[in-house]
Amino acid sequence: MPKIYKKFSQNKPYFYLDERVRIDGKSKKIQVYLGKSVPNDLADFYVELSHKEKSLVKDSLSDLFVFEKIFNEEQIAKIEDLRIELKYHLLNLSDAKKERLWIRYAVQFIFESNAIEGSKLSQTEVNSIVQKQYIKKTMERIEIREVRNSILAFNLLRSGKFKLNQHQIINLHKLLMDGLRINTGYKKVNIIVNNKTTTPVGEVRHEMNELLGWWKKNKKSKRHPLAMAADWHRRFESIHPFEDGNGRVGRLLFNFILSEYGYPPILFLYQNRQVYFNALNQADEGRRNKWYWYVIRVYKNSIKWLLDENKH
Repeated sequence: MPKIYKKFSQNKPYFYLDERVRIDGKSKKIQVYLGKSVPNDLADFYVELSHKEKSLVKDSLSDLFVFEKIFNEEQIAKIEDLRIELKYHLLNLSDAKKERLWIRYAVQFIFESNAIEGSKLSQTEVNSIVQKQYIKKTMERIEIREVRNSILAFNLLRSGKFKLNQHQIINLHKLLMDGLRINTGYKKVNIIVNNKTTTPVGEVRHEMNELLGWWKKNKKSKRHPLAMAADWHRRFESIHPFEDGNGRVGRLLFNFILSEYGYPPILFLYQNRQVYFNALNQADEGRRNKWYWYVIRVYKNSIKWLLDENKH
């Protein structure tokens, strides 16, 4: 969070806007001059500070991240530019405007995620449920419950109380499935997805333990946070630990992983659901590069969506 710093020269005050950026474990300062008094509107100075942070991060990419075939220097630089741009746009918003933006994102995320799994509710209908407005009598009770459960799950992950472990993942699934007449807890029957058998019932707990062990071991590595979240998601969906609701839980956890690094959320769109399923399927068959390319494209568009919504 940038801070205003006052410096005296010849007994006269001069004001600066300072920000600290972590580069390879060290704190580096970037700064812009505000003037002899603090302006009422800092928007232009935030833009100037964002340019400085973009330049610093670009020059330090090899210190911050390990480059991979798909998550290479060029792609990471583009993602970081967008992330930093959004960071300073949000800083220029009041708390009330930030909350309204997050509500719009929650509505969009819940609509898209539930629609991917077959919900017929429109975005307007989802918004009316989230905002506790008039609910049409024609809406299915199950779909209304799905949205309300999604709000509770969304807020849980934002609360800071959620921890990435088997117990809390099971409870997250239980929260999402509450009242939907769907078995909760790890699956008790083997599930076939796209004509392929997912992790057998007796191996789910072990495979989830392996996945959580991978996360614990690698979360502080120099892999880009989006690469880490992408790998978590494809592995989680391949395990398919629950009888139903795996996609909804998985997309929430994708965003939780990103939030652990302080990165903005991703938004998978219903209209591209077949591309999403195909990319996951290809990753499951060992062709991960197509999944990575898809995730990078979706993530860039997600940040652009937040930037556009921020202007409303």
